[in-house]
Amino acid sequence: MVHCDLSKIGSPFLPLFDAYIFIDWSAANRATPHNPSADAVWMGQLVRHHCQEETYHRTRNDCISRLLSLLLNHVAMGRRVLVGFDFPYGYPAGFCHSLGFPSGPNEWLEIWTELANRVVDCADNTNNRFAVASTLNGIAGNGRRGPFWGCPVKTTFSSLQSCSPGFPFSASNGVSLGRLRLAEQRLRGTQETWKLYGAGSVGSQALIGIPHVYTVRHHAHLSRCSRVWPFETGFTASPAPTRGAFVLHAEIWPGVVSGQTKQLLTADPSLIRDQAQVRALCQWAESLDDAGQLGQFFDRPHGLTAQQFQRCFQQEGWVLGA
Repeated sequence: MVHCDLSKIGSPFLPLFDAYIFIDWSAANRATPHNPSADAVWMGQLVRHHCQEETYHRTRNDCISRLLSLLLNHVAMGRRVLVGFDFPYGYPAGFCHSLGFPSGPNEWLEIWTELANRVVDCADNTNNRFAVASTLNGIAGNGRRGPFWGCPVKTTFSSLQSCSPGFPFSASNGVSLGRLRLAEQRLRGTQETWKLYGAGSVGSQALIGIPHVYTVRHHAHLSRCSRVWPFETGFTASPAPTRGAFVLHAEIWPGVVSGQTKQLLTADPSLIRDQAQVRALCQWAESLDDAGQLGQFFDRPHGLTAQQFQRCFQQEGWVLGA
């Protein structure tokens, strides 16, 4: 068992992390082509002073298997690792309460646990995300179709429709659910977590992805030295210990490195955009960490009221770089 001392606070004069792993996720309902392609799962890894690589994965389960292997190796070597997926880690405030769970400091974890218990993502990428969304709509909406929306035309679920139910959405117990989280209101070009189908349907990625992050976070050999930002760390410029094995999970958004991605694609047109995005994210994080500036992106976002601040680290989360 690796000892993880989480009491040691990161120094502003040392890099926060020894390795960076970022995943460009996909909600594809079948395995993607054998040859590397776009709109698929890509994972980028950069190990400080050692290597940088990108790997293509035909299925989500293959990606998670590879990720666990990497993390177990890093932890065994005492490295601190930043891991990020490009889908929402939380839902607009009130979702937990709309499902009948009590309000409290770990509402995000109630949702993660609920999704982990309901979502089935098979080895061939087939999954039950639309059925899960319909079930959750049935609980929250009590017959009304929402808050989740979007599904294939030929797919019929009693509590799921192809168009938006309109927001704010009034749940059956009176809870009002917004269309966007606070972080998404600050970012241009982001989609709502409720949208499950069609262009930019990040909601499906989150619905399938959160259970996988939950599994990695609570892995028997990783759980003692893993945390999810900002839910378990709060907003702080020193989210990692100065030494020793540590894994920090943080939500990312490729739009943060759109300029760097464009430069990589211009320099090498053979790169697939998803591959370029995870490479750019790794280089972005390492560069900021080298300059002692990465910590500021984990710190408390400017302009939040005390109530909004609490809303983020208890329910909605935040996007690294927002």
